[in-house]
Amino acid sequence: MKLPKNIPKVKLDRLSYVSVPIGMYFSETKKLLANGTGFIYQHNEYHYLITNWHNITGINPITKKPLSIHAGRPDLINFPLQGGKKPFIKWKRFSLKLFEDDKMGEPNWLIHPVYKEKVDVAALEVKIPEEIFVYPINKQDFEDIKPEVSDEIFILGFPYNLKGGGNFPIWKRGSIATEPDIDYEGLPKILVDTASRRGMSGAPVIYRRSGIHNFLNGQPKKDSIIGTIQGFVGIYSGRILGETEWEAQLGIVWKAQVIEEIINGNIKDDVKNISHS
Repeated sequence: MKLPKNIPKVKLDRLSYVSVPIGMYFSETKKLLANGTGFIYQHNEYHYLITNWHNITGINPITKKPLSIHAGRPDLINFPLQGGKKPFIKWKRFSLKLFEDDKMGEPNWLIHPVYKEKVDVAALEVKIPEEIFVYPINKQDFEDIKPEVSDEIFILGFPYNLKGGGNFPIWKRGSIATEPDIDYEGLPKILVDTASRRGMSGAPVIYRRSGIHNFLNGQPKKDSIIGTIQGFVGIYSGRILGETEWEAQLGIVWKAQVIEEIINGNIKDDVKNISHS
């Protein structure tokens, strides 16, 4: 293929590289069962795909009922990662088995060591080849400043499997609706005010705040910052629904801390959690 002489330079927000569109499949029929969002997290020398528990099981973690009576249960997850940068971004697709065995009896994903599937987040180890470029969420340029209620947030996902060009996400705006230091309903989650949509489940949520930060009693400190700061809030996992989608427009975000808790806990899910559904 002959390349154009003048290839235009494209400036992208670095966080646009973080989100990954994921597809859940049943490998025997190669049927796509559902779409969602995930992202990579690095822990020591290992990489993990982080997404929602309900994405990879097809089950509502609260009711334990299937999310769709027609979809079925996935045993494979497929997603693209960046396989090249020049002269254009290239993508390479990866597939991960969700079960250790062909009978789908031994799940491969890790769950929360205390709350199990009640924390709607799961982690799958991914072996990344050397030639692949990954952008783990915990290796991004974030300030060590806690988010606050009313902070502006962005959910970097794929509503209705829509993409912002290539495999880059749609930035859906919202705001933090509950106090971040309080565990909503006794679980490590908060609510956000946003008009989110299907397909965004599993997306990373970041906050951005402009102004003067880290003042003490109205006075600057050595680590005070003037300008825009950003931080990783957590993992989006769907909306609180009423009789219509417009009733509350509140989304659920699991706090970022649950990722390390899941990985350090190193507990794989039990097929009994999904076999009776």
